[in-house]
Parts: sequence; C-alpha cells; structure tokens
Amino acid sequence: MKKALQIVFLLLAHGGVAVAEPIPVTVQALGDLLVERELRAPATVVAANRAVLTSEVTALIDKVAADVGADVKRGQLLIQLDDDNARLALAQAQASLAALDAQIVQAKRRLARAEELLTKDFVSDDELIGRQTDLAVLQANRQGQLTAIEVAELALKRTRVRAPFDAVVVERQAQVGSFAMPGTPLITIVQTDGREVDAELDPRYATNIPTVTGLRFSSRGREWAIELARLSSVIETDTRRLRGRFRFTGEAAPVGSSGEIVWHETAGLVPVTQIVQRGTELGVFVARNDKAVFVAIPSAQEGRPAALDLPPETLVVSRGHTRLQHGDDLQVSRE
Repeated sequence: MKKALQIVFLLLAHGGVAVAEPIPVTVQALGDLLVERELRAPATVVAANRAVLTSEVTALIDKVAADVGADVKRGQLLIQLDDDNARLALAQAQASLAALDAQIVQAKRRLARAEELLTKDFVSDDELIGRQTDLAVLQANRQGQLTAIEVAELALKRTRVRAPFDAVVVERQAQVGSFAMPGTPLITIVQTDGREVDAELDPRYATNIPTVTGLRFSSRGREWAIELARLSSVIETDTRRLRGRFRFTGEAAPVGSSGEIVWHETAGLVPVTQIVQRGTELGVFVARNDKAVFVAIPSAQEGRPAALDLPPETLVVSRGHTRLQHGDDLQVSRE
C-alpha cells in the first residue's frame, strides 16, 4: 500500500507521468580500480650447449670412462683411444730433432773453422758461403721438426677425449674395441651449468619484457626467478611469435623442464568484475553528471581483465553496475 501511494504521489507531482527514481550506485576512480595484467608464455629449460664429441684421430677405442647418466666436470676424461701410434710418432719426431741438433753443432764448428782459415787464405769465399748455407738449412729443418713434434703431441692429446664443460652424459656411441676415424661420434653430453629458458612470446607484449620485474619460470607447481638474456627481433613465420631467452638468477630448473614464464605488466587493467555486456559489446559504466554512460571496450574478452583508455580520474561504477542501462539516472556515492 505504501509503495502504491508513492507511485500515485509521483504521478500527481509530474502531471500524471511516471518518473523513475535514480539508481543508487557506488563509484570509484578508474586509477584506483585498475589491476596488474598477468601474462604467460610457454617455455622450456634448455642447455646452453649440447655437444656430440667425435674422434679427431684414427684409432681403436680403448676405454669408455663415463657412461650415460654420469655427471662430468670440465676436463674430465670421457673416452680413451689407443695411443700407441701417436706415442711412436712423437718419439720419432723427437729423435729426428736430436739428430738435427747434432748436425747443427757440427755445422757451426765447420763454419767457425772456415771463417778462421779464410783469414789465412786457406779456403775460398765460395766454400765459406757453402758452409753458411749448410747451417742455415739445418736450422730451418730444425724449426720444421719442432712443428712436427707439436703435431705429434697434439695427435697424442687427441687420443684422450675430455669434457669441454660441466655436463651430464646423455648418449654413448663409443664401444670398446671399435675403430674410430676423424668425425666418428663417440659420446653426447649436455651442459649442466648456464641453463636458459626458451620462450615463445606474443609480439604484442614482448616489447615490454625488458622493463618488467618479477619474471619467473613456473613448472609443475614450482617457480624459479629469471631475467631476460636475449630477445629476438624477428617474428617466426610458423608460430608468429618472438623467441626470448632467459637466465636463472638463482637456483635453476632441470634441463628439459616445460612450463611457462610469468610476469606482470604495470599498465593497469579493469577487473573482470567491473566488465558487463550490453548487446554484443563488453564494457563498463561510468558516471557523468549523475547519468550512467556505457563505455565499450573493443579489445575486451569475456572472463579477462581489459585495458581501458580513459583518464585515471574517470568515475567508474563499481557497485550496482550490473543492473544499469545507458542513460539511467544515478544516485552516486563514493567508495
């Protein structure tokens, strides 16, 4: 009865025309409503290096010092090739050097004797020149023999295949007693330090990556802090994504771990709870001169926060907005 009397009173007060009461709503400045955008991108932990170590010499495989699954340190012996031929070649090169050194000593004595006899006219100038030439040839041969020794030492060194970095053995191709030639795969290792996170980034958000904070790699319920190492400037044609590499700032996730990189953009977004649908459009209601104004957000997606290009002081209807229509009168209160 009371409600009916109010309606009658309003009709009489406005010449028989019903006037809707203002709808009570609560408003809040847009800048106070905005939330951070959490972004994610698929990512995988990769090794800085994966190396297939091959033989550099021709020899039998004598020993396999590290098998699949073994953790190895830089410089650790992995494969020992038969070194008999390399040792014999080195010994022969060293013996040849010793012979040359003896010949050089003799050539120097003969040259000194010739120089002494030249002052007494007992030898000719041509003979002196010949002895000088003999010494020069022997000295040149000595330099060549030193090079031959270095080559033999290098061949001997190459019979011992060592780890070039800290790694784990993931595959062993070498078999004891097999014959290896230059290029024959022996063992495959994956570097354990210097791990990186490889991620595929949406180009729309990738440009902000260098400035964001709180980057992390998330996998199987765990998170690891990361930072940007490199960001490609080329969009890959097959995925239409930019590739980024990130390094761990502390503890590193295992190589091969798959997950996501997660970060927050400081540019705020309108919360999902403030976005409503009117007709086919998603948007928010703002209060202007005590009137409800629907502002569509073309980029909005259902169930996701959205960016709104309005001044931060804009009054957004934060409560009571779900029942509003564009143009409704408002009874505004501030939150």
